[in-house]
Formats: sequence, structure tokens, C-alpha cells
Amino acid sequence: MSDGGRDFAEMYAEGIPPWQIDRPQPEVVRWIEQGKFESPVLDLGCGTGDNAIELARHGLVVKGVDAVPEALERARKKTAQAGLSRSPEFVLGDALRLAESGLKARTVLDCALFHTFSDEERKDYIRGLEAVLSPGGRLHILSFSELETRQPGPRRLGLQEITGSFRIGWRVEDSARCRYWDRVRPDGAHAWRVSLVRE
Repeated sequence: MSDGGRDFAEMYAEGIPPWQIDRPQPEVVRWIEQGKFESPVLDLGCGTGDNAIELARHGLVVKGVDAVPEALERARKKTAQAGLSRSPEFVLGDALRLAESGLKARTVLDCALFHTFSDEERKDYIRGLEAVLSPGGRLHILSFSELETRQPGPRRLGLQEITGSFRIGWRVEDSARCRYWDRVRPDGAHAWRVSLVRE
């Protein structure tokens, strides 16, 4: 587990981390309603599974990946209570080692994961994405934006910093300013939602 993974594990051990809101992010719901997901879906950094459960509720085949066992245990408990005809699968994994995972996807959801990586980690992450996401598949990123000044929280990223990381072999399909909901900010954090297509 990376240092970041250990930090996240400590936050789960202390109780309810700030990003656990026990409902899907509205922007993920928006993507679902727009038909922007195709199975199989990988939810990277899935946490306690709210987005994965919502995707599965809409008939998608979903696998949630997280580096924190406690997060996955909470996700499985929520899934058991959701009464889905087809439940998401939750697996322990490191998003920086995707190339070794054997996972495959047509759509990848990155909900507040990308902004946790250092510049060097970002390169490893993107190489891994290229190993698991099929050509023509979509990557959806929800990230804190440069407009968010309230603390605490992860790195704040401008749109060019996000899209510039995907210059070769990717096409930006859509981007917009939005909000990321957590337990810290009653009106949500300033964020970007970005959809990219692997060419």
C-alpha cells in the first residue's frame, strides 16, 4: 500500500472520512443519465461503494477497486442492503499498479482519486489506465479545482493540468465546472468533471 493508501486507511479507522457521504456524487448520476457508461465499469478508488452501487442499479457490470480493506468492507455491507439484482464486485487493489491487475474496462470512473497523486504517480496511473481501458473507452474524472480554497483537502487542479496529463492517445470529450460533495463543505467543493476517450 502506498503512503497515501496508509493515510486513507487511518482516516477510515478514525470513523467516517470526509468523502464518505453515503450517496452517489450528483455528477456521477448526471453521467449515468447521459448514457456515458458502458460495461464493464471500473470504479477506481471506490471507497464505500456509493457510486458503484448506483451504477449497478442501472444495470451496469461494475467492479470497485480500493486500497483500503475497511472501505471495501463497508461497500460490501451497503451492497448487501441494496437488494440489487446484480451487485458490484469490490476488490482490493492499488490504482498505481493497474497494469499488473489483469482488470479490463470499457468505462473507468475516477471520483476524487486523480487529484491525490503526485506528478510522478500520475504517470504510472495513466500507463495503468491505458492497460485496462479498451480503445474507444471512456474515463470520467471528478477532481477538486483551482477555485477551491477551503481546507483541508487534496491538490487543486486546473483544467489544463488535468487534460494536459492525457495529451497522447486520449481525446477530451467534455469538461465542465461542477461541485464535489463531501462532509466538510455544505455547498460542495469547487471541482472539474472531465470525460476523456482513449484513442
